[in-house]
Amino acid sequence: MSPSERPLSADEQAVILALLTRDFPGVEDLRRQVPSVVVTRDCGCGCATIDFRTEDEPPTLGKELVSSAYVRGRDDGVLLFVRNGHLSHLEVYSSDGDPAPLPHVEDLVIDPPDTWE
Repeated sequence: MSPSERPLSADEQAVILALLTRDFPGVEDLRRQVPSVVVTRDCGCGCATIDFRTEDEPPTLGKELVSSAYVRGRDDGVLLFVRNGHLSHLEVYSSDGDPAPLPHVEDLVIDPPDTWE
């Protein structure tokens, strides 16, 4: 891990695992990657969006959406992306334009896979 990289926080890891609770093709492989995820970049706007890589893969930008959720009681949501079969990006967004904080797992409402496939 380079000096600019860091491990996932416990809360970030919990959100990613929550986004991987629904079954879809390849989800088991993605679940196994979570413990080895290394954060390569935090978003500069103050939101909780992060780019990451798994320990055995170089950093990549998210290209394929694999899971999404909205945050109960807020106009926020989260999107999980992969690239080349590896976890790569967690987007945390707000529809009101303010930087969105990382939501609590219990507030996530995970979208069914057919909404993003």
